[in-house]
This record gives sequence, C-alpha cells and structure tokens, in this order.
Amino acid sequence: MKTITRLLLCLMISFTLVEIPLMKAEAHAGLISTRDALDLVKRSESEKTVSDFLGRSDVKEQLIKMGVNPEDAHKRIAGLSDSEVRKLSSDIDQAVIGGDLGGILVLVLVVILIIYFARRI
Repeated sequence: MKTITRLLLCLMISFTLVEIPLMKAEAHAGLISTRDALDLVKRSESEKTVSDFLGRSDVKEQLIKMGVNPEDAHKRIAGLSDSEVRKLSSDIDQAVIGGDLGGILVLVLVVILIIYFARRI
C-alpha cells in the first residue's frame, strides 16, 4: 500500500511541476486592457490625420522645397511616440487655414478707433 501511495504522490508532484509552467504561459497571453486598446485606436486616428495632411499636394510641394523627401516624412511619423503623434495631430486640427483672423480683426478695430478719435479732436 505504501508503494502505491508513494507512486501516486510522485505522479501528482511530477504532474504539478509540469502543469504549473504551462498554466502560467496561458495566463500570460491574456487580453489587453481597454485603456491600451483605446490608446491604439487614438494613435491610429492621429497617424491617419497626420498622414492625410502629409498627402496633400501643397504640403508635399513645401516639403520638397525644404529638401525633405515626403516618404522620409512618413517614416519619421511612424517612429514618433504616441504623445508626439497626438500633439502633431491636434496642432494640425487646430490650425486655421489662412492664419488667425482674431488678431487681424482686433488690429482693424484699433485703427478704426484711432481714426474716429483723431477726427473728433
């Protein structure tokens, strides 16, 4: 009886020693978190925005005038960190075509006020 008990005990210990590393390997290949998935989606959207911007003909012309190959620019975008790509994408989204009109409107208003008060004196 003792030999059977010892044999079963040895088999159980052997099985446990083999099974535990296998269980760890399966558990290690788990799901990614929601935050990681959202970061991947945000990065892909930001890269698409920057890539679309670099794909415009006027931007390509300016890059070539500055001596930058547009293909090299795309490769460098792929090498940026997540925060750098998001910052660049937000800068592109916030850029106003034709410049900032707010400063021009304030300047025109100040000139009109100066002319108005100069005529009253």
